[in-house]
Amino acid sequence: MFPSLLAMIRKEFVHLRRNPGVIAFLIGVPLILVLLFGYALRLKIDYLPVGVVDQEQTYFSATVKDRLRRGTRFRVLDMDSPDQLRALLKRGEIRLGLVIPEGFSARVADNEQTDLALFVDGTMPTIAMSALQGMSTLTGEEAATELAFDDPDNPAPRLRKPPVKLVQEILFNPELRDSDFFLPGIIGIAIMVVLFNLTLGLVREKEQQTIEQLLVTPISRFAVILGKLIPYAVLGMADFVLVLIVSRAVFELPFRGDILGAAVLALLFICAVLALGSLIAAVTNSQQEAQLLQILVDIPSILMTGLIFPLEAIPPWLRPLSWTLPLTYFTNAMRGFTLKGAAFPDHLFDFGALAALALLLTALSMMRFKKQLS
Repeated sequence: MFPSLLAMIRKEFVHLRRNPGVIAFLIGVPLILVLLFGYALRLKIDYLPVGVVDQEQTYFSATVKDRLRRGTRFRVLDMDSPDQLRALLKRGEIRLGLVIPEGFSARVADNEQTDLALFVDGTMPTIAMSALQGMSTLTGEEAATELAFDDPDNPAPRLRKPPVKLVQEILFNPELRDSDFFLPGIIGIAIMVVLFNLTLGLVREKEQQTIEQLLVTPISRFAVILGKLIPYAVLGMADFVLVLIVSRAVFELPFRGDILGAAVLALLFICAVLALGSLIAAVTNSQQEAQLLQILVDIPSILMTGLIFPLEAIPPWLRPLSWTLPLTYFTNAMRGFTLKGAAFPDHLFDFGALAALALLLTALSMMRFKKQLS
């Protein structure tokens, strides 16, 4: 038994040695993932954008904004109106909004407390909690000292209210429910896993050389590949409807936006994922290689698209990798449709990015198939 076992072990190592592509994947994928996520995964966000509507435009209101810049890692953006503030929060361009009302300086001079309206994007609970903690810099003792206005002839009492009181309003996800944050992206993950496994059929047909038999028929190469992918797209749309219904019925995921826009989003996402899966099938020679390469796409899609960790926490030099992943745009727009009541125009960039990825990846996969099968 022992000699035969050694013979089988030797046989498998010889087989692996004759397949350098698999060896490269086995060594390369773990190294890439460790290096990638060692740099990419961060919970702390640097320079979180906060929009400030300064209706006062005085020394004391400037002190509040300066306090935000100095005391925390906020990036202060001046806004013209509360309406503009809410619009940018809805589009996800800022995460916080602060309104400094008129009369703020007069209340400071009279040692009175002023309510500052604070709007928080609650779609990502971790960011919301971190932001609220950071905004406490405006209500601490140091801030009270900077905003103190004492008349030497009429000093203020030693015990007095802090000059600033933050009246917070958490938008889109008031209860900060984790399920409302995760589920829009999980819907995309579920679809992507199914479609990637379906596109492995292209690799299997390459291995069995059955796809060449189709190419000797009058059907064009484009029609052959497209004819295989369209049924997968139909199944992907059915999965989208199914998981959306389950998310709504079981987990009470809200849906406040444009249902037609969400359907178009899902279709574009499915096209982009199928194009990516077909490109993986085109550049690999076996199902084993294709599965390893899919892992290299799956894991970054889970960790670097805003599904779990905020995109703002990814170092700027590594962020472009997130822009190449279809799930980045699907997750962002799907949260808009489910939580923010977004309409089609609110996510034109996400729609355009998915369409561009689908066209580019389809073109690359067709070129690769044409080169291999010609």
